[in-house]
Amino acid sequence: GGERPGRRDTLDCRMEHGGVLVARAYRRRGRAGSPAVVTKALLALNVAIFVVQALSEGALTAAGAMAPASIAAGQYYRLFTPMFLHGSFNHLLVNCFSLNAVGPQVEAFYGLDRMSLVYLASGIAGNVLSCMMSTNMSVGASGAIFGLVGALGIFFARHQDMMGGGGKH
Repeated sequence: GGERPGRRDTLDCRMEHGGVLVARAYRRRGRAGSPAVVTKALLALNVAIFVVQALSEGALTAAGAMAPASIAAGQYYRLFTPMFLHGSFNHLLVNCFSLNAVGPQVEAFYGLDRMSLVYLASGIAGNVLSCMMSTNMSVGASGAIFGLVGALGIFFARHQDMMGGGGKH
């Protein structure tokens, strides 16, 4: 007698070890893979694309970067592709570190589908805003990662009761 297919993930949060929030998400029965599946896939995708980007000697960056003039000319895919491009190895490292720091928690709290949606929607929204505010080309996953940080903030604001009231003043 187990869980029904499609049932939402169960979340068990409690305070342990001197006030550190420990969260465990029990994923849906029968779902393949280990915890943080989306985060791991995004990390691997970013690294793989960076390798291709480096091998292309700038061609992939030129073809996929957020470029306001190109977007205005109808290349709307450029609102999506910059999330997976990076300007340097250090840029890739910082974004991968940041994604690895927040991604698993967002994935545990919200599930695979919602985490993916937040990441993609935030990345596109960040590129739309960047396009509106600047005439320069840009690349990177910062908008998507900031969206994940925002999702964590919303989770903690909504679930202050699980954190011993530390957020209430």
